[in-house]
Amino acid sequence: MRKSLSVFFFLLLYVTVTFGQATVDIPLSGTDGTITIPLAVGLDPTATNGIDPQLGESDLPPFPPPGVFDIRFDLSPYAGEPLSSLKDYRFAPSFPYTGADEHLLWWQTSAPSLPIDVQYDLPNGAAMTLRDQLGGIFLNLGPFTGSGTVTIPGSYTNIFAKCLVLMDYNTVPVELTSFTATVIGNGVQLNWNTATELNNQGFEIERKAEGDWVRIGYVPGYGTTTEPRNYSFTDENVSKGTYTYRLKQLDFGGGFTYSFEVSVEVDFTPTEYTLAQNYPNPFNPTTTIQFQVPKSSDVSIKIYDMLGQEIRTLFSGQVLAGAYNVQWDGLNNAGIKMSSGNYIYRMTSGDFVESKEMILLK
Repeated sequence: MRKSLSVFFFLLLYVTVTFGQATVDIPLSGTDGTITIPLAVGLDPTATNGIDPQLGESDLPPFPPPGVFDIRFDLSPYAGEPLSSLKDYRFAPSFPYTGADEHLLWWQTSAPSLPIDVQYDLPNGAAMTLRDQLGGIFLNLGPFTGSGTVTIPGSYTNIFAKCLVLMDYNTVPVELTSFTATVIGNGVQLNWNTATELNNQGFEIERKAEGDWVRIGYVPGYGTTTEPRNYSFTDENVSKGTYTYRLKQLDFGGGFTYSFEVSVEVDFTPTEYTLAQNYPNPFNPTTTIQFQVPKSSDVSIKIYDMLGQEIRTLFSGQVLAGAYNVQWDGLNNAGIKMSSGNYIYRMTSGDFVESKEMILLK
């Protein structure tokens, strides 16, 4: 039998294969000012309604005699027998998880009216409420976010020995449905999609090739929306090698969370001989001609007039496999400016010969 889920308020954002939740471990602690006892709540796909030793839960011995501070979670409402633990995990069938949950906090103080401080460190987007078991008549504190301390007053602890820690997992701030990296042209294009967004300021793009993660760009988000959104970013500062990317999603409140990582192998070594169209075309005063070779080759790039007469040798020599470019400034081999008109440029490399036409303007 799985742990039952019920009411109230908790927002949570962790990362698995989307901007959703992973197995959730939320640190808390309780203190009477002298003794501090560590606690934890959370979600796990393997949690049951009893004690889960693999999750760090263990049935604790009976409370110590009065006058000694103690605090723990009462698991007996779910197991049907006296059980208590410093940790209380609940079953989550999948992540991101949507639903509501509650934990029953149980304590005794060293003096009848001694207040208890509960220290919390909640994940990004999370909120926590402490409430009595009567619907908040005598105790209703929160919701709280981030990290801090909430005090259960002595006027309450003098009468009651328990309160609810209430959480709601119904809202996932950013639901990322895909994230891909693809080599396109001379760069790596990142594409990602979201199904919904809540308080989303934007995404920092981080890259790791060797060593640490480095921020390489930023794309603003859509704030709050229930419409699917598409994003893209191109990393043009890459060379041959393996690159890993991740997204750092930022909330307007200053919180953040990371996406899963994607990797791509970059290798710009051409697979065939290519002569590109010059750019700009028409041109004045200069134009660029790009070519690429798949292996070490002897290459010549020459300019001809429309009668087939050679007027300029732009390049002649051996190059390694790769992409290259040369420029023509409109001058012939004698350094004389050519007149406006159409010209032919030709690339020759072994058996490969290709020509294209360009226009010089004055």
